[in-house]
Amino acid sequence: MSSNTHNGPQPEGFAAPQPRLLQTLEGHQGAVYDLELNAEGDLLSAGGDGLLVRWAKAGRAWEIRGKALAKAAAPLFAACSNGTGMLAGTGDGGVLSVTEDGQWKITPAHPGGTYVVTPAGTGGADGRWLNWPQGQEMAKVQGRVRCSLALDEGVLLGTSEGAIHSLSSGVSTAAHTGAVRALMAWPGKAALASVGGDGRLRIWKMEADGSLTAVLSVDAHKGAIYRMAVSPDQRWVATCSRDKSIAFWHADTLALGVRISRPHWQGHTRSINAMVWSQDGTLATAGDDGRILIWDIDLE
Repeated sequence: MSSNTHNGPQPEGFAAPQPRLLQTLEGHQGAVYDLELNAEGDLLSAGGDGLLVRWAKAGRAWEIRGKALAKAAAPLFAACSNGTGMLAGTGDGGVLSVTEDGQWKITPAHPGGTYVVTPAGTGGADGRWLNWPQGQEMAKVQGRVRCSLALDEGVLLGTSEGAIHSLSSGVSTAAHTGAVRALMAWPGKAALASVGGDGRLRIWKMEADGSLTAVLSVDAHKGAIYRMAVSPDQRWVATCSRDKSIAFWHADTLALGVRISRPHWQGHTRSINAMVWSQDGTLATAGDDGRILIWDIDLE
């Protein structure tokens, strides 16, 4: 099933999120490519300047002065908290690891760039999926690994070729024109979602053989979509895009609630590359303008 509109049917009692710009965090000298929250609720940002920065949680916002945890010679494209510290993927193919006591090092991993880091595995420009921290090759796919999703059924990889690969079954599904940039389990449904370089948000059902069947496809943005994030109440999914906008989709119906873009909101001026939704309802977004914007999202 496909939809070519930016909106869907509105559910009974529909109330769109009400965003308000709460805070702007500045410090990166260049684009910000990824955002992550650690166990303490601190915000981690990975930048094109090679800096991995921690912003300490302060109420519903964060301290305006971040602390640089490490500085790589190449851009940082991805970041995650792994329980004992932090990881980041570097543009020259390394994995930057930072321990709880602040020690850090870079381990070679993916020649050409490391684009995905998780506590269990890393993926990059060489098409390989390596387990972490052992670094053993678990899979090799065509194209660059741009995103991953761990499910009970196994790991899925999204690639620059527009395909979603199931590592457990070996089945590949053509998903997007352009790279698959993010994958996630869809809230409240036995389904998963993908977004990509074609600006589409697609919902999939996983079959018993590991193949994916398209359930719904929406023209969500006028440019590549880079991230998705689920609201704390599981009712909304936010997407961010190269078109400089943030959109909020009702999880049950895919109805468009609201779209944050200029000039109505003082949002990002360039591509939005990353987002993360905290449990208190604030949404952090970041992009090529080097700023991290903190949005207070009223979900009532």
